[in-house]
Amino acid sequence: MKLRTKITLLASILALSILLFVDVTVHLLFVKIATRNEREVLQNKWTEIIAEAGPTMILKNAWSPKLKDELSGDTILRVFDQKSRLLYEVSRQSRFKLGNVRFNPSQSSELTDVQGHKILVIHLPVLSPEGNQEGTLEIVEKWDALETNLDILNTILITSTVGAMLLSLVGSTILANAILLPISSSIQTMQEIERSLKFKKIPVRSHNHDELSQMTATFNRMMSRLEESFQSQQQFVSDASHELNTTLMIIEGYANMLRRWGTHDEDIYKESIQSIYEETQRMRTMTQQLLALASSQQGNPEPHERMELVGCCQQVVAHLKTVHDRLITIFTDESEIWLDANLAKMKQLLVILLDNALKYSADEIEIILSTEAKHVQIRVKDAGIGIPEGEVKRVFERFYRVDCSRHRKTGGTGLGLPIAKAITDAHQGTIRMASVEGKGTEVIVTLPQRQQEGLSLQ
Repeated sequence: MKLRTKITLLASILALSILLFVDVTVHLLFVKIATRNEREVLQNKWTEIIAEAGPTMILKNAWSPKLKDELSGDTILRVFDQKSRLLYEVSRQSRFKLGNVRFNPSQSSELTDVQGHKILVIHLPVLSPEGNQEGTLEIVEKWDALETNLDILNTILITSTVGAMLLSLVGSTILANAILLPISSSIQTMQEIERSLKFKKIPVRSHNHDELSQMTATFNRMMSRLEESFQSQQQFVSDASHELNTTLMIIEGYANMLRRWGTHDEDIYKESIQSIYEETQRMRTMTQQLLALASSQQGNPEPHERMELVGCCQQVVAHLKTVHDRLITIFTDESEIWLDANLAKMKQLLVILLDNALKYSADEIEIILSTEAKHVQIRVKDAGIGIPEGEVKRVFERFYRVDCSRHRKTGGTGLGLPIAKAITDAHQGTIRMASVEGKGTEVIVTLPQRQQEGLSLQ
């Protein structure tokens, strides 16, 4: 069953239930109010008659001529003594039997059905001047007016209910169409995406802040993110294929040189072997970085621990000094800086930043550590060749190179800074670069000392 049909049926059933409840309530209230009013009229009338005639004349039936003048054609009057024995019965024209009428010696009233007619029964005590009950007067009246009024009322209620149901059916259909219009548009857009495999957005028909508008906005944001991710993946595959193809072409070229002249020319042999080795190492490094980048973007948080940053930097610097024999200095005003982070990832981040500085600078490299407002700041500064101002914003893109030739000379793959950004994002931090061409580059990493979520203390 379609959602439109369900909404229409549920709205119609709800409207019918409400109308039936209102109809029954109106019917019962009308009967109750009408019965109360008629009872009060009859009680007042016959109470005055009893007081005027007196109990003795009533019990001895000495008021019969006057009594019949007070009776209508559908009224029966019965008088009982103290022991509830019937003394006499008076009526002008009795058209119904009283076998189903219950007698009550105390003052009471009752609306009942006798032979398909509405009958109002009232019992009034006959009191002596001293206040003692000497008998009971029973008034039984066939209430034709109530039946007529109830027939009119029922006709009105049935007619109005049927009309209201038809209007409710039309209204619920219009309501269902109005509610489902954005959903139908969403379904149509999704089907077009499925058929064409192209990213599309749902047209925004209004600027309301209801649930359907929020659903449309959420879907459009999701499409934007998926489109951006898809384009990024396409660019990633294209760049990776280009890089790997370039390396393989170089290896293939030197392999052909070896095959043709390597056995006869020792210089060509040595050059080819060295180049093949370097390109193989470069391809291996790039493959490892691709795996690291893909792992960091899977969304699985690395376990964090309470680590000390100054000591971590000292360990990384000591290792790089041994390999590169370069001057790397750590500046900090604090002996210890603690934060929640993954120790291995922090070391990888420092190695990436220092490796870039070592490649493009021949002078001293500075690491500046500081804390501010529950955050830790790591600044890696060099006095190298720098980066043009227009290129700074793109250095964190995968495979992006300011100068492709210098990257091949230094062995760069264009993946180091994207990996550094992925590590920083995983730690809920930020990374940015400031550089002046010909004067040097500074990379600033800001990390929270406490992780808001995903913290696993070791």
